[in-house]
Amino acid sequence: MIKGLDVSNLNGAVNMDLIKNAGNSFVIAKATEGSTFVDKYYNDNIRKAKALGLVTGAYVFARFTTKEKAIQEANFFKQIAVAANPDFVVLDFEQQCSGDMTDACLEFLKIASTVAPVLIYCNPSYIKAHLNSKITKYPLWVAHYGVSSPSTVLWNEYAIWQYSEKGQISGIGGYLDLNYMSDSFFNSLGGTRQPNPLVEQIKALQYDLNSEYNAGLVVDGVAGQATVAALKGIQNIIVKGHKSYVVLWVQQKLEGYGYLNKGSYTEKVYDEPTFQAVTNMQKNWGKATDGILGPQAWSIFLNN
Repeated sequence: MIKGLDVSNLNGAVNMDLIKNAGNSFVIAKATEGSTFVDKYYNDNIRKAKALGLVTGAYVFARFTTKEKAIQEANFFKQIAVAANPDFVVLDFEQQCSGDMTDACLEFLKIASTVAPVLIYCNPSYIKAHLNSKITKYPLWVAHYGVSSPSTVLWNEYAIWQYSEKGQISGIGGYLDLNYMSDSFFNSLGGTRQPNPLVEQIKALQYDLNSEYNAGLVVDGVAGQATVAALKGIQNIIVKGHKSYVVLWVQQKLEGYGYLNKGSYTEKVYDEPTFQAVTNMQKNWGKATDGILGPQAWSIFLNN
């Protein structure tokens, strides 16, 4: 599966380099809401993502409750979305409504499909309450959190799965929605998978843990139980003054996040500037600001 994010005006001006560097291969940007609101960041978000080789999608947050309103909102969305030339477009269907809304959604999707390949975004409860099987002529972007695999209800499979609404990338404001795209849908768009730098970073950390602390880890780039246990085992070793390549790994991560400036610290030494950088990171992530390289600090390093 391919990693990606969706963004909106709530995230402000997004640094797309940070999104790509986090291993994401696609970005879905909000274009409109209802029939009057235009996301002022939409065109820039799509343009910047395209410049970095990311697959791009545009979505509308729907407000319609009738077929007539659906047509109105679809034409408004088309007018705004088309100029940026997204690779696909999405009807975000989660508004307050009643009864079966399939025909209204189909009217919207028919118009939106003249811009680019189109999907419908929905959660399982809304699918059950408001849609019937006619809607499955279009692919599904399903929102389903806290599960190992999503419920797609009427569909046999999903094109995109939004699995979390609490993602964060250092340097980008607000929470980010995290998504997986199926290989088949991604390939249909002609996308190129981005390498995941985090995997290579974790491999380097595992190598350092093996060479310096005899951790005996498989160097696979997966921060599993064994890797977490090895890090917990050296928590009381890496204190101020400690010198190791694991400390250098931490310093390089802190520098990448923007908490530590190159040349301001002694490489491989857990010195005062590095300690302060760790506490600043902990503060920004709402963790205890103790400068200790414990489970909470490592959870940030291993997931971002």
